[in-house]
Amino acid sequence: MRRAVLAVAAVSFTVLVGCTSVNDGTAKPVTTTNGASTSTATSESKPDKPSTGEAPAVTGPELDLGKLSGPCDLLKADQLAARGITKPGAKEDDLVGPTCQWEPDDPGRGTSIGGTIMTNADGLNSAYARRSQFPVFQPIEVAGYPALNTDLLDGKHGECTTSVAVAEGKAFMIQIAVNDQDSAAYTAPCSVGAEVAALVVGNLKG
Repeated sequence: MRRAVLAVAAVSFTVLVGCTSVNDGTAKPVTTTNGASTSTATSESKPDKPSTGEAPAVTGPELDLGKLSGPCDLLKADQLAARGITKPGAKEDDLVGPTCQWEPDDPGRGTSIGGTIMTNADGLNSAYARRSQFPVFQPIEVAGYPALNTDLLDGKHGECTTSVAVAEGKAFMIQIAVNDQDSAAYTAPCSVGAEVAALVVGNLKG
């Protein structure tokens, strides 16, 4: 039901957090040896130079998103079933990175969830560099890791995006679309996003 809405939100997020390293007017994100795209590195930077963006550093143990076979592994079947989703997720290629969309068994009263491995963003730094462009920009922590709640409206109408940095230059994103307007979660979707994101962190910790 809300799949198209989640897709539009993901594209809008990408437009806001796109490439941040610019040289002679051309966006040139630089990839380090561990695959992290840094917003301030140049061709003369050392491969292992850490990102120097505005986002808080990851101080906890770094988590490996690379151990997942894809974005549909971000959440487990029992975790989704507890939220009214028993159908397999649909994998899609998004500008932010590989995405999985899960739709609830009850489209009218359930919650749609999108999960993205943010391979095309420098962790949370790209979002911080454009924070003024987000009507909702709320730095939080999820299970001890720096995170952000963002929304392109007001975060009170069923939709919210929660992004979590789990290693230097590495992050994942959870998009929530609460379909039931009578649900208390409809006006507080960011809290739902943070809860789901915490499940992902737990899964990555193993």
